[in-house]
Amino acid sequence: MFIVQSQLRPAAIQNALHDLMRDGLSRLRVCSAYLSSMGSRLLLDAVKRNTPDGDLESVPKTVVTSLDFGMTEPAALRMWQDMQADVRVAGAAALDRGTFMPVAAFHPKFYVFDKPDGTVASFVTSANLTNRGLTINSEVGWAVTEADVVATETAWCAAVQLAEPLTEDTLRRYEEVRKGTRRTSIADRRVDDVLDPVGEMAPVPSRPLPAALLPPFRDASEPSRYGQMWVQSFEMSGGSHTQLELPRGAHRFFGGAVVDDEANDVRAIVEPTLVAGSGKWPDCPLRWHGNNRMERINLPSAANGGFDYARSMILFRRLPTNSYELRVHPWDSDTARACLEASRQQGLLFRVGQTNTSRLAGLLE
Repeated sequence: MFIVQSQLRPAAIQNALHDLMRDGLSRLRVCSAYLSSMGSRLLLDAVKRNTPDGDLESVPKTVVTSLDFGMTEPAALRMWQDMQADVRVAGAAALDRGTFMPVAAFHPKFYVFDKPDGTVASFVTSANLTNRGLTINSEVGWAVTEADVVATETAWCAAVQLAEPLTEDTLRRYEEVRKGTRRTSIADRRVDDVLDPVGEMAPVPSRPLPAALLPPFRDASEPSRYGQMWVQSFEMSGGSHTQLELPRGAHRFFGGAVVDDEANDVRAIVEPTLVAGSGKWPDCPLRWHGNNRMERINLPSAANGGFDYARSMILFRRLPTNSYELRVHPWDSDTARACLEASRQQGLLFRVGQTNTSRLAGLLE
């Protein structure tokens, strides 16, 4: 299946990685030309949600990357080492010359997910394991949920053949040469541009937009046509801090029946099934609350395998299984900024309440 990501289709690569792990994970293999700490965290968070009891150490991990051009963040390499991963790198020989310029660049992006039942899923893509590679860069990939085991193994071995185990000496020399490069200024360019000429590691930009200038979500046309809906959260309500105040009309995204939004009582509307990794929560109640003229959904608590929802972007993604993937991103994260900007560019950005609100909500394809 083709996966296409762009500024208007943000985080499509992330979505594909989550989907390929949904049947469980017994081994993880990543081959990415460049790594960033943020990109690595995004993947590891997904891995954690698809392992028994969230035990990352129980999953063998192999990560292959390059030192070419000084793009890969040393902190990302140390992160994977701390996770007991087998870390291998290409381009180490160039360090002997005090440079990052390779004789031939190492450039594959290949993700392999071994499953507990012996099958394997694979993802070949243009996307590096970086924050922008997983959010707004224009990328294309081919995802296979049940790949040929022998062919995948053969391809993997060929792709990583020239990489060698990362040693502490190699990592230390890489850090030293990289610092020296950062001290080299180039006229009219930011120093970081020397090591990140294509913006793989740069934060996703955001443009503030006052909620008062936006239409209310109630005016959104046919939310059920869209694959994703997100809502900004501040502090959550309820004893477990899991009740999310939704914008009026949000029930339409979940296929709920028409509700009388002038009613003064509490009324059940729909009970969608939510999914996150291997976790599944059927019948999460969404109700109309007449006291504040808002809709409210009960989300799974952190103690029950859910999330900490405060000050975040809470995203619901429609799945083929008549359920909805629940994803939660810090409001100031690259992914949240990418989703907000995509909704804004497509005229799908709204304010949550009818009046006097600063919270935002949006739709995405």
